[in-house]
Amino acid sequence: MIGQRKPVISRVLIAWPRVLVALVAAAAAALLPWQAVTMRNPELLLMLCAIALVIVVGLGNGTPETGLVLMIISAMAIRFALPTGTQSNIPMSMVLSAMVILWWLGNALVSRRRLSLPERGIALPSIGFILAAILSYLWGNIFLDPVVRVWNTWPFVQLGALAILVLLPLTFLMAAAQTESVAWIKWIVGILLGGGALAILALLLNIQVLAFLQVRPLFPTWFICLALALALFHRGLPKAARGSLLAFAGLWFYWVFVLRFRWVSAWLPSVAGGLIILGYRSKRMLLVATAIFGVYVLLSLSTLKAGLSQEWDTSTVTRMDAWVRNWQVTKNHLLFGVGPAGYAAYYMTSFPDHAMATHNNYLAILSQMGIVGLGFLLWFLGSLGWLMLRLVRACRGSKDFTEAFSLAALAGFAGVILAMGLGDWIIPFVYTQTIGGFDYAVYTWILLGAAVALYQIKIQKMIRSKELLQSHRALTHEAEGGEG
Repeated sequence: MIGQRKPVISRVLIAWPRVLVALVAAAAAALLPWQAVTMRNPELLLMLCAIALVIVVGLGNGTPETGLVLMIISAMAIRFALPTGTQSNIPMSMVLSAMVILWWLGNALVSRRRLSLPERGIALPSIGFILAAILSYLWGNIFLDPVVRVWNTWPFVQLGALAILVLLPLTFLMAAAQTESVAWIKWIVGILLGGGALAILALLLNIQVLAFLQVRPLFPTWFICLALALALFHRGLPKAARGSLLAFAGLWFYWVFVLRFRWVSAWLPSVAGGLIILGYRSKRMLLVATAIFGVYVLLSLSTLKAGLSQEWDTSTVTRMDAWVRNWQVTKNHLLFGVGPAGYAAYYMTSFPDHAMATHNNYLAILSQMGIVGLGFLLWFLGSLGWLMLRLVRACRGSKDFTEAFSLAALAGFAGVILAMGLGDWIIPFVYTQTIGGFDYAVYTWILLGAAVALYQIKIQKMIRSKELLQSHRALTHEAEGGEG
């Protein structure tokens, strides 16, 4: 009816993003002059400038896409975190993620609009994983072994671990639902590449003022995959831009493979992703790159062997011991696990002097969420891998951003599969990466969600094109029939 007012809660949900943007803009106006003069907290200055830029170009209109862009900015540049009374603080990217997800879900509930979720093969295991995390939290506490001793901060730590297990898949689903355009994906890629370019220069030139940038795994892998794919497949980019992307990808690879060779969880996924992209570009390019790589390995064999030997002695062997010890706990809680972060409590009770994290996402999920949680995770990864292959097929030959991003997403996903076996970089364990690990994990989940969104955009476009073609043929047939 004309003049009928919307419910108060609906008006609040619609209006609060604009209010938030206005408050941020006001804070930027107040703090920018002081920051520019003192250069204290340079990450805050960068964040305020970036958010101001987002507002200027019109992204600050209260959409989930805006929230996703700001999450990336926050994860990369904001080191301020909310204290919890424990050794883990809550990063601003996690706070922002929770706020945007609540708004996204609440807005759909109030407006009674159906959420635009991806295909069942992706949505069902994602939702199942979230529900399994909640169930494992309840199960682990209800059936906690009586002999297990917990400490005062334990409930807060468990809730933080549960929040990570829930918010990361929800962030993925929200990203996958943004199918109006690819503009927000381009913004995210641009921010990651810009921040990554600054970060590698800061690392190589020891520029301390940029040390706040968050570039821990799998950031180097994603940067190399995005930069390499755009340089090789996006024909619309100027040659200078493509050359710069290749140069920065090379610098990052030099950093993780040559200067930080023991950082296996960074260079091995990067190598795998890079080889996939080169292989799609041409077999000759792949062979040349492999030959150059092989020559370097031969020339540096003694150094590389020493590094691998040291890594084996200090990391691989201890990890195997950690996996054996973890199984002593997990084997008695196979169905739903010991709950989020739960095996830490069992460790401190049974073998406190030999407590070591698994440093393996697959085993960590099995221990925390049992075979149910691990089953949903493997289902999700399998379905996502199949979708990535279809996305590459759908974008092949377009020679634009979509083809480049589809290949970067596939290559990055391959790196993710490897990295999950080398550490807890995708789903952080709170007693190793702390809750702050959300900062670098959220990169991966948003980029994977963006790939799913791009696939849906491509499929919708193909369906519309097919419908238009069929309509055109029908009209042509009718016209020919009329003339006859």
